[in-house]
Amino acid sequence: MKTINLLLFSILALFFFTSCNEDTKPEAEFGQMVVEFDHMVGTESLKLDSAGSTNYPYITANGQPFNLSLFGYYISKIKLEGPNGEVYEDEMNVSVNAAEVKGYYHVLEGEDASQFITLKNIPAGKYNKITFTVGIEEEGIQEGVAGGVLDPAEGAWFWNWNAGYIGFAMEGTSPNSPQEEVIGSGWKIYENSFAIHVGGWKNITPAQGEVQKFVNNVKTITLDFGTTVTVSESLEPEPHIIVDVLKVLNGAQVDFSTTYSLHSPAPGQVFANQLEDAFILDHVHQ
Repeated sequence: MKTINLLLFSILALFFFTSCNEDTKPEAEFGQMVVEFDHMVGTESLKLDSAGSTNYPYITANGQPFNLSLFGYYISKIKLEGPNGEVYEDEMNVSVNAAEVKGYYHVLEGEDASQFITLKNIPAGKYNKITFTVGIEEEGIQEGVAGGVLDPAEGAWFWNWNAGYIGFAMEGTSPNSPQEEVIGSGWKIYENSFAIHVGGWKNITPAQGEVQKFVNNVKTITLDFGTTVTVSESLEPEPHIIVDVLKVLNGAQVDFSTTYSLHSPAPGQVFANQLEDAFILDHVHQ
């Protein structure tokens, strides 16, 4: 009888210990990371001028002066990776409801808040690499209405179904641009202005005898931190990414006298091909 009682006591003690152990098991830890995008023109910080301004603070490699009145791009599909197999992927969702749109960011010079992207619910751990997309890929292109930063009614840079979104854009003026002034109903194109709009999300083979119109200018960029950072409840790293306008313009060997009105996918390909060099990981605040 004593043996049975001793066995029963052992079983109950083991059950109690296991239950307490499960109850006190710590929950998975998560943290945040803030990704900062800073815009430069070579070694100078980008400062926007008003549309049509004749102030030309910057100059291209071929000696053409210019200014910028608009600069921005879409960032999506952000992914973090670590040296020990850690992986975090930003949640993505497209919806008519703006509050339900996730993972798409419209970064604009002049709108400071847009240049800081906060990534939440990152599993605690070490990370040394970030990957993101410049532009909007197929799953973000909707024939119907999309909300939030993807909503054309709210200022989203949407062309049409075949061309998709403008993923990267800059506008300004240069004395080398032959653009004439055009005034419409509620809008104006300024003399000597230029607009370089880079978009397109799919390649469409043209019919025989026709020129290529639609190309995929969406680019995926991976940047190494150059160090390992730790994400935890108390540690919030801040990668600082520089976007250099001159890397795009000089890499494409832009000539504003011939390239001043770019509003379709195919001509933008030469500029899209410079984006990987234009996004530069400067440093990471731990």
